[in-house]
Amino acid sequence: MNWKYLKKLALRFVILNIVLWGLIGISVPLLFSGPHKYSYTDSDWDDFSFKPNYNESRWNVLLDGHSHTKYSDGHLTPRQNILWHVSLGFNAMVLTDHNTFDGINEIRQIAREEYNDTIKVLVGMEWTTDKCHLNVIVPPDTTEEDWETLLTSKSSTYTPSDAEIQNLISLTHSIGGLVVVNHYLWSQSFCRDQPSRQQFYDWGVDYIEVINENEFDNESYYFCLDNNVGIITGSDMHHAEPVYAWTTLNVSEFSEQAIFDELKAKRTDFIFTGIASPYDVDHKINPTYIIGFPLIKFGEMFKEMYSSEAYGAQLTVFLVYVYGAFIVVEVLRFFVPKIKKKIKDRKKVE
Repeated sequence: MNWKYLKKLALRFVILNIVLWGLIGISVPLLFSGPHKYSYTDSDWDDFSFKPNYNESRWNVLLDGHSHTKYSDGHLTPRQNILWHVSLGFNAMVLTDHNTFDGINEIRQIAREEYNDTIKVLVGMEWTTDKCHLNVIVPPDTTEEDWETLLTSKSSTYTPSDAEIQNLISLTHSIGGLVVVNHYLWSQSFCRDQPSRQQFYDWGVDYIEVINENEFDNESYYFCLDNNVGIITGSDMHHAEPVYAWTTLNVSEFSEQAIFDELKAKRTDFIFTGIASPYDVDHKINPTYIIGFPLIKFGEMFKEMYSSEAYGAQLTVFLVYVYGAFIVVEVLRFFVPKIKKKIKDRKKVE
């Protein structure tokens, strides 16, 4: 038994695992919280403006019901979030950062003081767990105490019970707010044990997001029509990009409260063609992103694995490749020198 070789083999195996799991441990967080591909400035949208075609005598509000900023996992500041929405024809939006109300005061102040005649900003939060993603939209007159109540309703674990989900819905309604089930189709592949549409309906949700980004949820759309559940769309904007849908409303006055009242009455429709809007805006590439690009792409592979129904099998195959390659290299490392020595000895004899 060659103990010296075995010790070196064990050391190489340990180093392999340190490098492998170290890369995974760095790349996955880097994917979600690392540098974005683009660097944004407030002037990026100065020369771009788009407005979809729609019946302006029937609808006078184009709303985005779902967007994010740097206060959670978005890449735009509150001001840039507003500018992006205005450039794409929206005159109303809802800020729904994940599990936080931290950006509300800032975006409200900017909208009310600088863009009051251009866009109205409603606020809320995306209650994000591994069981479901729910947007809560709060009335314009709610207080920070009300927001704190909703925040503390979240389970201490990432997986809430059905009772905790129902409690969140009840608490939201108790302050006059609305609850939206987000991206039901997408959540089916990502969330574990997501409640059914019927369960959400029985628990009293107000809306189901029938379009998220470019994905039209046909089944949810007809479920909403059959059960008097509100229909709403969301860009789910994390970074600047084209949009596919706008929620339409008609208000008697252009105010936050009037828009919220129409939402509460579920008098909504939407514009959706399935085709991306124009987006002729050049954003500067972020140099830090270029440096981290290989790690970010490595992290994307694990995100796609986790989002797949075959997550366990895919991860197993990946590990078989890695450790299989290690075994092949070690076998070659062990036998090639011996083969070379035999060939060399044979040549000496000849």
